[in-house]
Amino acid sequence: MLSKHTIFRIALLLLVVQVRLVQASDLLACGGDNNWPPMSYRSSDDQPVKGISADILRSIFAEKINVRLLPWARCLYQAKSQLNVDIVMSLFKTPEREKEFLFSMSYMSLTPSYLYSTRRFKSPPIKTLAALENYKICALHGASTIYTQLPPENIESGATSYSSLIKKIDKDYCDIVVDMREVFLGLSELELLPINNAKYRIQALPGTEPYPLQFGVSKTNPKARDIVEKINLELKQLQRSGGLKRILEHHGIK
Repeated sequence: MLSKHTIFRIALLLLVVQVRLVQASDLLACGGDNNWPPMSYRSSDDQPVKGISADILRSIFAEKINVRLLPWARCLYQAKSQLNVDIVMSLFKTPEREKEFLFSMSYMSLTPSYLYSTRRFKSPPIKTLAALENYKICALHGASTIYTQLPPENIESGATSYSSLIKKIDKDYCDIVVDMREVFLGLSELELLPINNAKYRIQALPGTEPYPLQFGVSKTNPKARDIVEKINLELKQLQRSGGLKRILEHHGIK
């Protein structure tokens, strides 16, 4: 006959096994740790990841999703290499990425824009998209800049944070910084970046269209198709129920 102590130890062991099995079945999603509001950001290291992309995934997968922010290049690498990352948040579709990822349907669109210093330029310097060739353009490391129609080598992308990009603007190392209007405004509103109209201006890039944003799952993931189908099914339901609209409006997107 087993003692009470032995029965307790067996019960505890079974509980640990159950917890590990549940954890093993969880999905992990990542975004860039440089903060990319309103899609994904963290106000402090001990706070959970906030933002539209994170809220949508939690609405779809509930407690079965873990959301983390990693260096962007590492986020992509771990997803492609099947290193504990299942879903990449806030991903732009490019020909190169289509070779490696399956994409969900779009859940919102962003506005290609540029930031410039009013000390350097008294009026918006970019009148046409082709005019970008005449300026030194900077962008965040690892970010897609396909909307500029410039070869990647024509864009300086060594900066790993938005604060570094602002410093490059201030030191005239860059003429302009390209990114998305919603991101620039989100960084400013959350006071994660000192963007104010007295020193900087944000302008839409002429000749561009709103850029759709999606979730991506690496084709190396054996469950990739199932995950994307689940996301698409639930996104459609969120659209029908008004849930997606409520999430967007909660984060300031009308």
